Amino acid sequence: MRTDSTWAATGERGGTPGPAQSARDTAELLVGMPQLNSLGLSENWLLKEAGHRHWQHLAAGLGCRPGELRDAQGRRVYAAFTQVHLREARLQDVQEDQRLRWHLDGTRVGRSRHYSRHLLVGADGALARLEMLSAFVARQREGDNHSVLRVPMAIGAGTPDPGIAEEAAACAEGARAVRAGAWLERFALDAHAQPLAAQALRPCPSNDFNGAGLLYFASFQALADRAHWAWGLADGQASVRERQMVFHGNVNVGEMLELRLLARRAAGRGHWSWTQVCRGGDGRVIADIATHWAP
Repeated sequence: MRTDSTWAATGERGGTPGPAQSARDTAELLVGMPQLNSLGLSENWLLKEAGHRHWQHLAAGLGCRPGELRDAQGRRVYAAFTQVHLREARLQDVQEDQRLRWHLDGTRVGRSRHYSRHLLVGADGALARLEMLSAFVARQREGDNHSVLRVPMAIGAGTPDPGIAEEAAACAEGARAVRAGAWLERFALDAHAQPLAAQALRPCPSNDFNGAGLLYFASFQALADRAHWAWGLADGQASVRERQMVFHGNVNVGEMLELRLLARRAAGRGHWSWTQVCRGGDGRVIADIATHWAP
């Protein structure tokens, strides 16, 4: 068992067991109000839907139903995200009654991880590309989200597609680079620099946590956007063009969080920002979020 805690929960359950292998899924959807916000397609809806599809794809490689998944010590095992990367986003171009195509390619990665790549396509081309990397995790102590750790699981013997496997490896390497401090150089930031802004908040159990009792991965995006709005980084004219979220841990219900704006730099007509999500009690960083906003 690994001793690092690097994830946010997918919170999805269900799926049909089957052989673990690379596969492509394609679906069509009609856009309505649940998928939209005032700027176009809702990024939060997109993350939740992609998380659900990721889990359904992963579940096809499980040897038992997800609710029965246990590790060697008999602990309940969940799938949880270590990185989510949205890029090439044109969410502002999506309108009501529009028909979109959803393409998913995915593969297992080693003994404990699963990778999926999602392409959302409209009549005039691609609208978003989303890469997701998850790991199997379990709690060392019942009810304590600080004790969540990665666990290895045997999930079949399918052969990964070389192209998707290469993407998965690059995704994992990107997350490792962030944990090693690569964004300090990316944002030209001193390791001891003080935050530009900070906001404390307590996540709501009925909205921000999932059925596993973990802070939902899509809630990190929602909480970050609320902080960005409060700090004046977002407005009604700019949309998210790219967002990379790397997860390091989780939080218990009732605990405070502190969101810290570490850096902001201009990028064409928009800007990039780096936000960290920290636990209020011990100050531990549980997520790094880089966001590109542009008109």
